[in-house]
Parts: sequence; C-alpha cells; structure tokens
Amino acid sequence: MLASTDLHTDSSRLSSSALERPLRLGLYVFAGSILFSLAGTLLLLVWPPLVATFGPYYTTLVKAPTWTYMVLLAALPILMYLPILGGRKMLFFIGWGAVIGGLSELIGTTTGYPFGEYAYTHWLGPRLFGHVPYFIPFSWFAMALISLDLARRISQKRVMRVVIAALFMVLWDVSLDPAMSHAFPFWQYPNGGFYYGMPFSNWVGWFVVSLVIIGGYEWLGGGLSATSPWAPMMYLLNGLFPFMLCLVYGFYPAFFFGALATLVPLVLTRTHTQLLAPFQRTPTPA
Repeated sequence: MLASTDLHTDSSRLSSSALERPLRLGLYVFAGSILFSLAGTLLLLVWPPLVATFGPYYTTLVKAPTWTYMVLLAALPILMYLPILGGRKMLFFIGWGAVIGGLSELIGTTTGYPFGEYAYTHWLGPRLFGHVPYFIPFSWFAMALISLDLARRISQKRVMRVVIAALFMVLWDVSLDPAMSHAFPFWQYPNGGFYYGMPFSNWVGWFVVSLVIIGGYEWLGGGLSATSPWAPMMYLLNGLFPFMLCLVYGFYPAFFFGALATLVPLVLTRTHTQLLAPFQRTPTPA
C-alpha cells in the first residue's frame, strides 16, 4: 500500500514538473497579450492619427491578442490543475463548467435571463448558434476553478467554499463588464443599466451560475484536493486586464472599485505573498 502511494506521489510530481515549462511560457504570453492590448489602446487614445496608419490592420491588432488571451485563459488552468485532478476529473470539470456556462449564456442572450438583455459583438469571433462566442463557455470553467482554489484557502466547509468562490466570480466582474461592454464593445446591454450600462441582474446571474458550476465541481466532481501556486497570479492578471482598461478609458470609479474587488480575494486568502511563485523555479532534487 505504501509503495502504491509513493508511486502515485512520484507520478504527480513528474506530471507537475513536465508541465512547468509550458505553464511558464503560457503565463508569459498571457501577460504579454494583456500588456500589448493595454499599450496599443493607450497609444491610439493619446495619438489618434495612428488610427489612420494602422487602420487596415486594426481588426487584426485587436483580435489577435484578445483571442490569444481567451485561449490561454482556458488552457492555463488545465495545465495548472491536471496534476491535482488527474485526467478524468479534469475532463469532468472542463465539461461541467463549459456546458453550464455555455447554456446560461445561450439562455441569457436569447431570453434575457438570468443576466439581463445583452448581446455579443463580432470581436470575440464565431458564435455558438449565432449568439455566444466559443471562447466564453471555457472562460466560465477556468475562472470558476481558480475561484474555487482561492476559496479553498479560506474555508474547509464545502458550502462556504462554494459561496465564497461564487462571490469571487462576481468580484471579477466589477471591472470586467464596464471594460468589455462600455470601454470596448465585446458585448452590449441594449436597455442600459445602473453601472456603466450594466443591469444589476447581471451580477445576480453571475452569482447563481457560478454557484451551479462550482457546486458541481465540489459535489459531483469531488472538489480540489490541493491548491495551485499559479492561482493567485491568474486571478490577478484576469482582474488586471479589465480594471486597467477602465483606467485607460478614464472610467475611474470602475478602475477603483475593480482594482479593490480584485485585491479582496488575494488579501482574504493571504495569497499576496505567493503571487511570484510561478516565476520562482522549483529546485531540482539532488
């Protein structure tokens, strides 16, 4: 029995070690796509004549870093948690998160429930049934898993973990919606709302859908047996992109509240000291 446990442990370490290089590379590209988008946006706002220079390439210059960001948002958590969950559980987590997230978005864009009436624009590429970009369901899977990781550091009680993780998902949206619907039109709310054109029902919908996804991770998927050192940095980067975009466009309240909301999970979980963990190489055993 002991030998079997040791073999399993060695296998997990080998798997984690083998994924370390692509994880680091992916994180650098992920951060690079954010910096490229922010720098390009700022440059065009400061010097509008550049729009004429880059006009023929503008669509590509927007879509290339954005699509890179969206692909890595889903791919990096797979690499992060594969050694923890194993292949079968990982497939369940991907499927459950993407299916529930995708269905909620499809229902939302066609009926207005539970998020309020909204519609995606062409910037995120081809759309499922003409409504939901293919990237979006996988972003639900990814951020719900990262939020659960952070919540696991706060409470050992399953119900509390699920609720806290769902709240972390809502906090992420504090700057996400103003940035992606008001600053740059990745999606739009035709009827407007109290917060940069977003209705309050959107946050209610985010919380409910997040509860379903994360609850499934816990009760159907067995939850996480360990946390990933990459989770704090991933959560920070995902918050950094929208709240810095709000700053660039001059939406200062959204920037302030978005930055504050992003820091809350990191402070509550005391993971701010672990933010550089992905950049610190693990010593090779002698």
